[in-house]
Amino acid sequence: MKHLVITVIGKDRPGLVETLSDTVYQNHGNWLASSLSKLAGQFAGILQIEVADQYIPVLSQSLSKLNGLQIHIVEDDSKAVPVTTLHNLTVTGNDRLGIVKEVTAKLNQLGININKLKTDTQSAPNWGYPIFSANFQLELPSELALETVQDELEQLSDDLNIDVDDN
Repeated sequence: MKHLVITVIGKDRPGLVETLSDTVYQNHGNWLASSLSKLAGQFAGILQIEVADQYIPVLSQSLSKLNGLQIHIVEDDSKAVPVTTLHNLTVTGNDRLGIVKEVTAKLNQLGININKLKTDTQSAPNWGYPIFSANFQLELPSELALETVQDELEQLSDDLNIDVDDN
Protein backbone atom coordinates (compact mmCIF):
# COMPACT_ATOMS: atom_id res chain seq x y z
CA MET A 1 0.00 0.00 0.00
CA LYS A 2 1.16 3.49 -0.84
CA HIS A 3 0.30 6.74 0.83
CA LEU A 4 -0.57 9.67 -1.42
CA VAL A 5 -0.72 13.29 -0.40
CA ILE A 6 -3.22 15.11 -2.62
CA THR A 7 -3.78 18.84 -2.78
CA VAL A 8 -7.04 20.15 -4.22
CA ILE A 9 -8.14 23.68 -5.07
CA GLY A 10 -11.12 25.03 -6.96
CA LYS A 11 -14.27 27.11 -6.70
CA ASP A 12 -16.28 25.97 -3.70
CA ARG A 13 -19.65 24.32 -4.32
CA PRO A 14 -22.02 22.03 -2.43
CA GLY A 15 -21.15 18.35 -2.71
CA LEU A 16 -17.45 18.86 -3.45
CA VAL A 17 -16.17 16.82 -0.50
CA GLU A 18 -18.67 14.06 -1.26
CA THR A 19 -17.43 13.99 -4.87
CA LEU A 20 -13.82 13.71 -3.68
CA SER A 21 -14.61 11.02 -1.13
CA ASP A 22 -16.65 9.03 -3.64
CA THR A 23 -13.85 9.23 -6.22
CA VAL A 24 -11.33 7.97 -3.66
CA TYR A 25 -13.68 5.18 -2.57
CA GLN A 26 -14.64 4.12 -6.11
CA ASN A 27 -10.94 3.78 -6.96
CA HIS A 28 -10.06 1.61 -3.95
CA GLY A 29 -8.50 4.41 -1.89
CA ASN A 30 -8.73 4.72 1.86
CA TRP A 31 -9.13 8.34 3.10
CA LEU A 32 -6.74 8.56 6.09
CA ALA A 33 -6.54 12.26 6.96
CA SER A 34 -7.42 15.65 5.57
CA SER A 35 -7.54 19.36 6.16
CA LEU A 36 -10.19 21.14 4.10
CA SER A 37 -11.18 24.82 4.05
CA LYS A 38 -13.20 27.39 2.22
CA LEU A 39 -11.20 30.58 1.71
CA ALA A 40 -12.42 33.57 -0.33
CA GLY A 41 -14.95 31.41 -2.20
CA GLN A 42 -12.36 28.77 -3.05
CA PHE A 43 -12.17 25.23 -1.72
CA ALA A 44 -8.66 24.24 -0.66
CA GLY A 45 -7.69 20.90 0.77
CA ILE A 46 -4.96 18.44 1.44
CA LEU A 47 -5.70 14.73 1.78
CA GLN A 48 -3.72 11.68 2.79
CA ILE A 49 -4.93 8.58 0.95
CA GLU A 50 -3.81 4.97 1.20
CA VAL A 51 -4.13 2.91 -1.98
CA ALA A 52 -2.65 -0.27 -3.46
CA ASP A 53 0.02 0.28 -6.12
CA GLN A 54 -2.12 -1.09 -8.96
CA TYR A 55 -4.89 1.48 -8.29
CA ILE A 56 -2.70 4.60 -8.22
CA PRO A 57 -2.93 5.30 -12.00
CA VAL A 58 -6.72 4.92 -12.15
CA LEU A 59 -7.23 6.98 -8.98
CA SER A 60 -4.94 9.72 -10.32
CA GLN A 61 -6.78 9.77 -13.64
CA SER A 62 -10.21 9.86 -11.98
CA LEU A 63 -9.20 12.73 -9.70
CA SER A 64 -7.76 14.70 -12.62
CA LYS A 65 -11.13 14.45 -14.41
CA LEU A 66 -13.02 16.19 -11.59
CA ASN A 67 -14.52 19.34 -13.09
CA GLY A 68 -13.08 22.68 -11.98
CA LEU A 69 -10.46 21.32 -9.60
CA GLN A 70 -6.70 21.58 -9.70
CA ILE A 71 -5.25 18.37 -8.28
CA HIS A 72 -1.63 17.65 -7.35
CA ILE A 73 -0.61 14.18 -6.14
CA VAL A 74 2.63 13.29 -4.37
CA GLU A 75 3.63 9.83 -3.22
CA ASP A 76 4.73 9.74 0.42
CA ASP A 77 8.03 7.90 0.33
CA SER A 78 8.84 8.14 4.04
CA LYS A 79 9.38 4.76 5.61
CA ALA A 80 8.70 5.50 9.25
CA VAL A 81 7.37 8.53 11.03
CA PRO A 82 9.50 9.50 14.03
CA VAL A 83 7.64 9.87 17.31
CA THR A 84 7.47 13.53 18.29
CA THR A 85 5.83 15.51 21.03
CA LEU A 86 3.47 18.17 19.77
CA HIS A 87 2.86 21.51 21.41
CA ASN A 88 0.18 24.13 20.80
CA LEU A 89 1.02 27.79 20.30
CA THR A 90 -1.63 30.50 20.23
CA VAL A 91 -0.76 34.02 19.08
CA THR A 92 -3.30 36.86 19.31
CA GLY A 93 -3.01 40.59 18.86
CA ASN A 94 -4.09 43.63 16.91
CA ASP A 95 -3.90 42.76 13.23
CA ARG A 96 -0.97 44.27 11.36
CA LEU A 97 1.38 43.40 8.52
CA GLY A 98 4.07 40.83 9.23
CA ILE A 99 2.80 38.92 12.27
CA VAL A 100 2.96 35.51 10.55
CA LYS A 101 6.37 36.34 9.06
CA GLU A 102 7.80 37.41 12.43
CA VAL A 103 6.50 34.39 14.34
CA THR A 104 7.47 31.81 11.70
CA ALA A 105 10.95 33.35 11.32
CA LYS A 106 11.52 33.05 15.08
CA LEU A 107 10.22 29.46 15.11
CA ASN A 108 12.59 28.62 12.25
CA GLN A 109 15.53 30.21 14.11
CA LEU A 110 14.72 27.98 17.08
CA GLY A 111 14.66 24.85 14.86
CA ILE A 112 10.93 24.29 15.38
CA ASN A 113 8.86 22.51 12.76
CA ILE A 114 5.32 23.76 12.15
CA ASN A 115 2.99 20.78 11.91
CA LYS A 116 -0.24 22.79 11.50
CA LEU A 117 -1.19 26.44 11.27
CA LYS A 118 -4.62 28.05 11.28
CA THR A 119 -5.05 31.81 11.21
CA ASP A 120 -8.03 34.13 11.34
CA THR A 121 -8.82 37.83 11.60
CA GLN A 122 -12.04 39.05 13.19
CA SER A 123 -13.43 42.37 14.26
CA ALA A 124 -12.98 42.94 17.98
CA PRO A 125 -16.32 43.23 19.78
CA ASN A 126 -17.00 46.78 20.99
CA TRP A 127 -13.69 48.04 19.58
CA GLY A 128 -14.11 47.78 15.82
CA TYR A 129 -10.49 47.07 14.92
CA PRO A 130 -9.37 43.66 13.63
CA ILE A 131 -7.88 41.05 15.96
CA PHE A 132 -5.49 38.48 14.48
CA SER A 133 -5.24 34.97 15.89
CA ALA A 134 -3.01 32.06 14.94
CA ASN A 135 -3.06 28.51 16.24
CA PHE A 136 0.07 26.48 15.60
CA GLN A 137 0.85 22.86 16.28
CA LEU A 138 4.60 22.61 16.76
CA GLU A 139 7.27 19.91 16.85
CA LEU A 140 10.08 21.11 19.12
CA PRO A 141 13.63 19.79 19.15
CA SER A 142 14.05 17.62 22.25
CA GLU A 143 16.64 19.96 23.76
CA LEU A 144 14.44 23.08 23.48
CA ALA A 145 12.42 24.06 26.56
CA LEU A 146 8.89 25.46 26.23
CA GLU A 147 9.88 28.37 28.45
CA THR A 148 12.58 29.36 25.93
CA VAL A 149 10.04 29.32 23.10
CA GLN A 150 7.65 31.46 25.14
CA ASP A 151 10.39 33.95 26.07
CA GLU A 152 11.72 34.27 22.53
CA LEU A 153 8.27 34.82 21.03
CA GLU A 154 7.26 37.36 23.67
CA GLN A 155 10.27 39.48 22.67
CA LEU A 156 8.83 39.93 19.16
CA SER A 157 6.28 42.56 20.11
CA ASP A 158 4.48 44.03 23.10
CA ASP A 159 1.11 43.82 21.33
CA LEU A 160 1.11 40.04 20.85
CA ASN A 161 -0.28 37.58 23.39
CA ILE A 162 1.72 34.32 23.28
CA ASP A 163 0.53 31.07 24.86
CA VAL A 164 2.50 27.81 24.50
CA ASP A 165 1.32 24.59 26.09
CA ASP A 166 2.61 21.05 26.24
CA ASN A 167 -0.54 19.56 24.76
